Amino acid sequence: MTPVPSVGSEGYSSVLRIPWARGVFAAALLGRFAFALIPLSAVFTFHERTGSFSTAGLAIAAYGLTTITLPFKARLVDRHGQFRALLPLAALSALCIGGAASITGSTDFPVLLSIALFVTGGAAVPPLGPAMRSNWRAMTADSPDRKQAAYALDSTCEEVLFLAGPLTVGILITVLPAWVGLAGAAVVLVAGTSAMIAAEPIRRGTWEVHDTAPTRRRIRTVTARPIPGLFAVLVAISALAAGVSIVYISVAELATAQGHPSAAGYIESGMVAASVVGGLIWGKLNLATSSRPVQLGSLSAVLAVAVSGTAALADTLWGVAAGLFVAGLAVAPSFITAYLAADELAPESRRSEASSWVNTAYNLGAAFGAAGAGLLVDRVGGQSGLVLSAAILVVGVLALTLLSTPGRW
Repeated sequence: MTPVPSVGSEGYSSVLRIPWARGVFAAALLGRFAFALIPLSAVFTFHERTGSFSTAGLAIAAYGLTTITLPFKARLVDRHGQFRALLPLAALSALCIGGAASITGSTDFPVLLSIALFVTGGAAVPPLGPAMRSNWRAMTADSPDRKQAAYALDSTCEEVLFLAGPLTVGILITVLPAWVGLAGAAVVLVAGTSAMIAAEPIRRGTWEVHDTAPTRRRIRTVTARPIPGLFAVLVAISALAAGVSIVYISVAELATAQGHPSAAGYIESGMVAASVVGGLIWGKLNLATSSRPVQLGSLSAVLAVAVSGTAALADTLWGVAAGLFVAGLAVAPSFITAYLAADELAPESRRSEASSWVNTAYNLGAAFGAAGAGLLVDRVGGQSGLVLSAAILVVGVLALTLLSTPGRW
């Protein structure tokens, strides 16, 4: 195994000193902040209109399923370039989501039309995360250690966004109708995407590698060619997502059952904070590229052990908080490792697509985990939910071990 150099004492500051890095990264984060604002804004927007959380939940579930389109949009970006592909997607998405927000605020339009527009907007959201990771790859092409640091910085900042998004919406809806938050997310999406593609390297395409296969072959293989070894990563990430999703619902039940429902938010925030810390530490470690399966499997195993321990401590919320803080330390590193593995497994011209499959696997795993956890926790309680979460994480480790392709890492 060939060791990867450490990022050294400069670490993340050296990444941000790369020409264009700060501006492009800030713009990408602004655009991705919309993704953190949309879910809770939509829940309250549709609830205010219909008085039903069931309808709001249906809209969010349908929106979540559109994540399956992400790899195909990323493939379009790989083929046509960020400058030509990202803004049209962002504009269409913003138009639909903004339209859904505005007509939901009025009783003159049927709510099904609002939901249809909202879901269409979800299907069109641009793959800003995979695109930014593609930019990081180009900026750190001569330094694998800086690429790991860049991915760590990217993943942990994204965690912060998804912590700040719901807090922002919570403040906003105390003074304004919820649909304003949804419309605002549409504006943020276009603003961030526009600023990102305005950077000279993106306008000129100097950071991009395009598929040079003949046109007919490219069309035929947009969805066809599997990337050897990637399926194992996707299964592991799906299991991790399902496990974490079950944890969140289990924590809500435990906090409510013990008479402190608001504690769930603090416990989950602590887990996110631990994830940020873990990601930043992971990005500075001296690790071998050839050991990605071992790294991802080990991180999932740490999560499984920590969640199992949390189940044993579930009689007290302090015990739950402590156990999940330890578990959180492994979450962002798992994403970083999965993204790096996807990079190393995919051909250069398909790396945005491979990265987006990691996102899609996570989102689908989280959706199915939440659905199953809701049914289970209502019947047997949050402690059993934590046990199920740990079991699913173990299954993910076993699947990764069995499915990993020798010689591909």
